[in-house]
Amino acid sequence: SVDALVDCVNANYKVVHKYYAIKAKLMNIKTLKDYDRYAPLEFKYPKQKATLTYQSALGEVLESFSNFSPTFASIAYKAIKEGWVDSHPTPNKRGGAFSHSAIPRAHPYVLLNWTGNRRDTFTIAHEFGHMIHQELSKQVGYLNADTPLTTAETASVFAEMLLFDSMKQKLNKTELLELYAGKLEDIFSTLFRQIVMTNFERAIHAKDGELSPEDFDIIWEEQNAKMFGDSLRLTKNYAGWWCYIPHFIHSPFYCYAYSYGQLLVLALFGLYKMTQGNKAKREKFIQTYIGFLSRGGSLSPKELIKEFGFDIDDCAFWDIGMNEVKKMFSEFEELL
Repeated sequence: SVDALVDCVNANYKVVHKYYAIKAKLMNIKTLKDYDRYAPLEFKYPKQKATLTYQSALGEVLESFSNFSPTFASIAYKAIKEGWVDSHPTPNKRGGAFSHSAIPRAHPYVLLNWTGNRRDTFTIAHEFGHMIHQELSKQVGYLNADTPLTTAETASVFAEMLLFDSMKQKLNKTELLELYAGKLEDIFSTLFRQIVMTNFERAIHAKDGELSPEDFDIIWEEQNAKMFGDSLRLTKNYAGWWCYIPHFIHSPFYCYAYSYGQLLVLALFGLYKMTQGNKAKREKFIQTYIGFLSRGGSLSPKELIKEFGFDIDDCAFWDIGMNEVKKMFSEFEELL
């Protein structure tokens, strides 16, 4: 299944090439460099942006959950009502966000740090997705509830996609451009870049004998060049960037799991979108998906995906997810 995933991503780097070629024009830069690529795209608004409140962000997330499934919405409402969520920064509170599953007889605990921007709204959806997954999977017991890395982010990223799908119906063109650009770049970072790292690891371990740092530099540049093509220039200093990534030393062959989780979600979301307009198929998908989450880590990804009628070893399954990326990029192009 990992080989099928890698083959699918390697065959679709052109989406990344096209995006960064467009980004260079939008930034009015003749040649985009590697250090330019994460610069946020900000568009001029016809009027000043309204400040988001935590309550309005919660409303957005709850609406997207309600439109999908009463089960999702009821768990989220219960979490808010019963105080499962620590939402705002306070003195001595750690940064970031996470959801902790605790133990089956308790409930998940969600930590957020709301600062009033749209990205934080997606963080709420992300952590609430984890929370729903953890609450549903309690039924298989403490030892089976925890998921492998390959499915750990399924509910969280799927929840983000539900919010993205709901939110894009309400925003003006300028806000949508920022939303799409941010989402595409997140996908490029989580999906394509992690496969570049996986390809790099495979390439260095396939070499005979001991490699010099210069050998690592060459292989790193070769693999990254495939992702970016002619859309940007990798500068001299970028050649050594492999050395700051701890996974290659402490967690070998770990990086594929990020891509696996991302494209798995996009494939499932693509299957969900295919049911639109057919109430029976839509309901069947939702119930199958809730069953997927309720099983936690008690079944393998292959067994879980089989419930949807697909084989995770088959490139056709991963192509469904990749088509969602292409569709998102096409919608971004149309907005421009």
